Amino acid sequence: MGLLALTACTAAEPAPPPSRTPPVFENEEQALAAVTETYQEFMRISNTILVEGGVDVDRIDVIVGDELAEFEHGSLIELATAGKTLVGAPTLVSTRIAEWYSTPDSLGVIAKAKSCIDLSSVDVLDAAGNSTVRPDRPRTRTWAYDVGVGGNGKSDFVLLDHDVDAEGESCEI
Repeated sequence: MGLLALTACTAAEPAPPPSRTPPVFENEEQALAAVTETYQEFMRISNTILVEGGVDVDRIDVIVGDELAEFEHGSLIELATAGKTLVGAPTLVSTRIAEWYSTPDSLGVIAKAKSCIDLSSVDVLDAAGNSTVRPDRPRTRTWAYDVGVGGNGKSDFVLLDHDVDAEGESCEI
């Protein structure tokens, strides 16, 4: 009976605290900063590839998800094989967060955003050095896109999907 009395008085070890994944973003300002930086890096890498004539398109992989990488490779290679090169660089004018999540959704998305870029300083040249840009090309293009968490040789955040949302003479996002 003495042994039973001793075990009854011994306190049970406390249960470990529930494991909880820390939020990706604490607030909308953090989400906007991360999304803006991610899109700027995407623009920088893709522009570099295009200016260099479409060489080493896999450099884009660090800033895009696996599914988008395949599409981007095709687009970058298409311009290069057509003998086209890029001169100048687009400018990010504005970015707006449509939605952001503290943890990734079922598709891995942590933010949905739109960015407007100014294309007025960008020219696309053919193999002979002639511009292939239409005179009536809109000055701005707005892209809608999803951002997810990177990792495994990728940036902290990556583009998962992006589509042209609007084109015009000014940004309206």
